[in-house]
Amino acid sequence: MKKLIFILLLFSAPPVAFAQGFVVNNFIADFYLNEEGYFDVIENYEVEFLQPKHGLYREILTDYTIKNTDGKNEKRHLVIQHIEVPNHHFEISSKWEQRTDGKIEIKIGEKDKLVSGIQHYEIRYRVYNGFLFDGDLVQFYWNIKPNGWRAIFQQISFNIHTPEGAELFPENCFVYAGNTGTTVVSTDFENTYSNGKFSGKSPRYYFSAPGQDVTVLVKLPQNLIRENIIKPPFWQQYGWMAALATLLVAFWLVWLKFGKDDKVTSVTTYYPPQGIDPAMAGYLINDRDDASDLMALIPHWASQGLIEIEEIPKSGIFGKSDMKLRKLDNIPISTPEYEQSMFNSLFNIWGNEVLVSSLNRSFYVVMNLCREHLKKTAQQYYESRAKKVMKITTRVAVALGVILSPVFLFTVGVTAAFLAPVVCVFIAFMSFYLQKKNQHGNAVFSELMGFREFIKLTEVNQIKALIEQDPHYFEKTMSYALAFGLLDGWAKKFDSLNVPPPTWYHSSGSQLWKMQLFSKSFQVSMASAQSAMVRAPSGSRSGGGSSGGGFGGGGGGSW
Repeated sequence: MKKLIFILLLFSAPPVAFAQGFVVNNFIADFYLNEEGYFDVIENYEVEFLQPKHGLYREILTDYTIKNTDGKNEKRHLVIQHIEVPNHHFEISSKWEQRTDGKIEIKIGEKDKLVSGIQHYEIRYRVYNGFLFDGDLVQFYWNIKPNGWRAIFQQISFNIHTPEGAELFPENCFVYAGNTGTTVVSTDFENTYSNGKFSGKSPRYYFSAPGQDVTVLVKLPQNLIRENIIKPPFWQQYGWMAALATLLVAFWLVWLKFGKDDKVTSVTTYYPPQGIDPAMAGYLINDRDDASDLMALIPHWASQGLIEIEEIPKSGIFGKSDMKLRKLDNIPISTPEYEQSMFNSLFNIWGNEVLVSSLNRSFYVVMNLCREHLKKTAQQYYESRAKKVMKITTRVAVALGVILSPVFLFTVGVTAAFLAPVVCVFIAFMSFYLQKKNQHGNAVFSELMGFREFIKLTEVNQIKALIEQDPHYFEKTMSYALAFGLLDGWAKKFDSLNVPPPTWYHSSGSQLWKMQLFSKSFQVSMASAQSAMVRAPSGSRSGGGSSGGGFGGGGGGSW
């Protein structure tokens, strides 16, 4: 039976799973969470080498970027100490390699000795800075089996030993398994909760392949574990180096030449530039692919007779208003890719009538894809030379980060060595914003600025004359006012002219006979719609985690 299962694994798993010639028959991980703010790890491997090898290597990632409760990113460095591999020769990567690679490698075995068949390995280590403190909770979030292992794991078990006084149950203990990013709690593991220990065991024929994770998330009251973050000394932590400041100034000068748009004079226009839809107008006005730019397409489609919109008022004190989109016609094939993708995804998947609340935590994938398409399409309005400078700046920044980090490490200290690549990575990241409009882009931008200024500053008398020439003038321009963030003021100017609100917008809660009432109602509905369409899932029963989402990244292989 075991051979049959192995053959099936051979056909179903990725080729990399067997490229290194070993399989993990059984893996048991024990974690002892200490109230002093660290935890001890004991990993036991039963490995079957299918061909002679020196042994195993184990990689543990130490550098992470985590998001704080205030939404800001925080750099977190795990401190790994007391590494032991009983009864085996092993080597640990140097401090320099650890700093530059952001990981620790434990190499087990001897270069002049080969092993084969079944071997047993035990790895012990202690982890500092590995807890997440969030309000009144402390979270143990660890990838028990990370996706970097270059072998199949056929049996996985774990035991989480918590401090005295901890209460464990399914509502605060979660297991995620599968491809990296899986947010659904796994049902593959048989979990038990007893005497402050959370244990899990995979079924008999379970296996985890390379590229897949097994992650555990345990949420405990914060008073059970002390926050004990190890940081560098104050003077090192905040010491700035003149060389790094010079790099930032140099990049600023490059940005002024190749990133800052030429000064253009706005040309007053009453309509948007020809061929520029509201999403593209919103992108070009600030060089950003905001979700609000794509949302402006909804009234744009309505003004073209493609859809109609119905506001659904909130029910009850704590209810929220909703919006229903009803398809009236197909979108022309001549429209840009981002516009077609968003329109067709709305109606080809959910049908001709879509309740926006049904898109909550599901449509964000489409919105992200459309934002990428919008950004790609907009490149025709930007200098290609700026893109070349962007590539050069990125490469130079990366090279300087590699060079300066070891120099600073041996001449200044750990903080400077860490700060150098951070600054260089920042420059490399900001280099992607080195985009300067070309001649065509400046011409379009000039018209857009003039059109935006007209929407912002024009008098009612001018609008009255335009309405006499074009009774649908408001409907044709309101989506652009929305993209510019000026819809409220724009609608007010039509209020005194007794211009009726668009007929494609319906409200079952009130009669929108005045333009100002329409504007307020519409903007509330659009804000609710944007929140639903761009929000990624957070999960409730899932615990807010995912496979591969915690600390403990890395993997291993044979050598």
